[in-house]
This record gives sequence, structure tokens and C-alpha cells, in this order.
Amino acid sequence: MARQKRFVLIEFMMEAVCIMALLFMVALIGVQSGTAVSILSEDRAKRMVAAMKGDLERVAEQQILHYLDSSEFARSPEDLAFVSTTGVAIEVTGTAAGWSATASHEQLGEDHGCAVFYGAVPRPSDPVTPNAPGQVFCTQ
Repeated sequence: MARQKRFVLIEFMMEAVCIMALLFMVALIGVQSGTAVSILSEDRAKRMVAAMKGDLERVAEQQILHYLDSSEFARSPEDLAFVSTTGVAIEVTGTAAGWSATASHEQLGEDHGCAVFYGAVPRPSDPVTPNAPGQVFCTQ
């Protein structure tokens, strides 16, 4: 008579535990990768805002130099010979009494941006309104 192999209850339970552990590991890896993508996305947005802020700080420096050379503020980025960071759009408005500038990033949308002003000019209001002259304010 030939002996038949049979699963015993313990062997079945061991396989069930192994399958459950494998499913748990797959779920854990999925949660961790989702968290990593979220963190990387937030870091990317922060870098874009930092680029806008840095560009506006350079515009402020260039405006000072332009004023020292010509006794008037520049009315556009072209007057300053200013080249912005890739993806950043700068708008400058100047008068004899002051200037204002706004920055936006093509990948962040219209709700995000930075602004700065100096002198007796209307403060920018879109996407953010700065509170004090000469300081760059951003939406984030």
C-alpha cells in the first residue's frame, strides 16, 4: 500500500502565515512609496518658491544699482538686463517714486507666487500682498 502525503493543519497554518506576511510587506512598501512621493512633491514646490524668491531678491539688487546709475527705477526686467531662473516669470513695474515686482512659476499655477515693492507705488496684490517695502513675500 502506497503512502499518501497529506497536509496537516500545522503545515496549512504555516503557509497561511507566510502569505499574510508577504501581503503585509507589499502593503507596507506601497504606503512608504506613497509617502516618499508626497514628500518629494512638497520639496519640489518649496524649491520653486525659493527660486522665485531668489529672483525677486536679485531684481531688488538690480533696481538699486539701476537707480544709482540713472536716478530712476527700471520699469521692466529688460531695463535691468535681468535673466530669471528657468520656469520663473518676473513682472516689474517702475515709476519715478518706486517699483514693484511679482514672480510666478509655470509649474505652480496662478495661486502661488512672490511679490516685493519699494517706494511710493501701489503694492502688488496678486498672488500675494507684501506688508513691508523691500521684503519679498511668498504664498508659501
